[in-house]
Amino acid sequence: DSIGKGTMYDEAIRCFKKTLELDTTNIDAQANLGICYVESAGIRGQPPMAGVKMLLDVVAKNPNHINALINLGYFAIQSGQYDKAILRFEKVLQVDPNFKEAYIYLADIYVKTDKKDLAIEKLLKYRSMLDDNDIIEQVDNYITKLKKN
Repeated sequence: DSIGKGTMYDEAIRCFKKTLELDTTNIDAQANLGICYVESAGIRGQPPMAGVKMLLDVVAKNPNHINALINLGYFAIQSGQYDKAILRFEKVLQVDPNFKEAYIYLADIYVKTDKKDLAIEKLLKYRSMLDDNDIIEQVDNYITKLKKN
């Protein structure tokens, strides 16, 4: 529930702030604190941009910080900023071509922006990395559905 989530976010924020007090250079803690601020913005009645700024600061310090990039991409999707999201997820794949989630996020964006060929391309790459036959079947079915529409 909202009250429980709010309490959990408050505690996580407190812990990440304490970590940063002990080590101001800990960009993982900074990224996680930024993520907490964005994800809890509605519950806590705070603007999400403070958290986004923290994530942007992390990427400025380390342009290859996957956690910050993935979350900036995810938050860009939520706000309909698909071009920014694509740039973030493509950067993740430059850093780690085996980061499966990035292919799924990109496929989702391409479906939403009516670029089905690009979506299928990302899904095929994702599929090639799988070893679970049930998930492979689901991906195949989705690709078939995209090709029909």
